[in-house]
Amino acid sequence: MDAMMNDGSLNPIWVRIPARGKLEGFSRSMIYNLIAAGVIKSASIKQPGKLTGIRLVHISSLRAYIEKHVAPEQPAAAGE
Repeated sequence: MDAMMNDGSLNPIWVRIPARGKLEGFSRSMIYNLIAAGVIKSASIKQPGKLTGIRLVHISSLRAYIEKHVAPEQPAAAGE
């Protein structure tokens, strides 16, 4: 994970979407789908006059999305 901006700790605030591999377990295409749906924050950084740039993902918004989908723990059955 490339740290683009950092709050002083080892945890980056913004990360670049990897060309290969996964980010927090999500494929590149899934990350772009979440961005398109407005579920996670992202920023596109381009130089003036350029068509391409880099896409950064706000890692806290991605982790918040994951936390919303954590299933509640089921109580253990009697006898376990």
